[in-house]
Amino acid sequence: MLADVLIVRKSNQDTEISLTRIWQQADRLMLAICCTLWLIVMLIGWLVGEFELALLCGGVLTLLACALRYLFWGTTVSRAGFAVLLISFAGLLIQLGGGQTEYHFSVFVLLSALLAYRDYLPLMVGAATAALHHVLFNYLQQNDLYGIVVFVHSGWHMVFFHALFVVVQTVMLLWIAFHMSADARAASEVAQLAGWINREPGHLTLVADDATSKTPFARTFSSTLGTMHGTLNQVNQSVIALLSEAESILQRNSALSQRTDEQAHALADIASAMAQMNCAATLTSDKAHAASELASSASSVTAQGRRNIDAAKQWMDRVSDDSRRVGSVLELIDDIAFQTNILALNASVEASRAGVNGRGFSVVATEVRTLAQHCERASGDIRQLINAAAESTQSGQRQVEEAGQTMHKVMDRIDALTQLVSELSQMSEQQSSSISQMKDSIASIDHSVQDNVRHVAETLQRAHHQQSLVNALKDAISVFRIA
Repeated sequence: MLADVLIVRKSNQDTEISLTRIWQQADRLMLAICCTLWLIVMLIGWLVGEFELALLCGGVLTLLACALRYLFWGTTVSRAGFAVLLISFAGLLIQLGGGQTEYHFSVFVLLSALLAYRDYLPLMVGAATAALHHVLFNYLQQNDLYGIVVFVHSGWHMVFFHALFVVVQTVMLLWIAFHMSADARAASEVAQLAGWINREPGHLTLVADDATSKTPFARTFSSTLGTMHGTLNQVNQSVIALLSEAESILQRNSALSQRTDEQAHALADIASAMAQMNCAATLTSDKAHAASELASSASSVTAQGRRNIDAAKQWMDRVSDDSRRVGSVLELIDDIAFQTNILALNASVEASRAGVNGRGFSVVATEVRTLAQHCERASGDIRQLINAAAESTQSGQRQVEEAGQTMHKVMDRIDALTQLVSELSQMSEQQSSSISQMKDSIASIDHSVQDNVRHVAETLQRAHHQQSLVNALKDAISVFRIA
């Protein structure tokens, strides 16, 4: 509250100082007018034969004007004093002119000159001085005292007539002075605001209090400053926020650039690993093809072995059949040997009955019997051998059958292995194709990552440029003091 009062007092003091400067300039003008009027009255006095009066009275009035200028410069005393002096010069001109109406015009002219003060006081004092002059000098002229002349034809009607014009002019001049004073105060307040704005060299202070502005123009100007202050304050806050966002974007882009570089290196490593995997997949596919060919060859060899085993089985079947046929033949031989033995035995019996005649026949029968026994024994041996061979053949046949079954299983396993190897080969080819596609995709991703790296680099450059622009805008706004 106290600060506001001090601000208002300071504003009033500044306004008074500004008006005082106007009054001081008007004092200089009034002094110059007085000096000019002294020269004019001396010229008129010399023309009408009243030079001494003009010199003396004009000199006194001019000296008084100088005293007001140097002793009471820009004060109320000087304003009122110069108003009295100007109307006194008008009265002197009227005296020298013998009261002619033309010289009364000087009153109106000099009253108008008092507008230089832009104040009602000099006008009121001047009008009062003119009224006093007319009334007093009219009285003195009517009584023929001191040689005073104010009208060609004196009379109170002339006084009232002239007073009417003076009053009318004074009212008009007061109205003009009022507006000129308001304009002066507005100009003073605007000048104060301008001084406040430029109070710091190189900076513009936009903080202004509407309470320090009294005139509408100054209030409008102050309101405009307030609007500019609010706008620039928003711009400043936006610039600060934008600068913060620019720094955040710059940091994020830096982090993104680092991550993108890391991704680029990781993709390069993945591409190298994929190239190695592609080579391994190609080698695996070649090996799978070779294994498939070997499996196919093994299957062919196994099929050939299977056919050989089947042929061996057939031969074993044939041997078994032949052994059975030999057994049948041996049975026939056994029957023959048995019959022969019986016959030889019967022959021996008959030979022994025959006596001496049958001895030779008995020897033959004995030999035949012996041969039959040898044949029977040989047939038994052969049977044993045939049985052993048959058993061996049956064992071989069983082994061949087992070998055939085993060969069938091997064939099935080899077929399954061939199918698996074929599937593995196809899978290797698909894997190689997939790895090739992945390699192309990774190459495309790597190209995109490289584009992203360049884009991030450009974004970083633009972010730096944006930050420099924001800093430049901040520096430009820093000219305005908004706080």
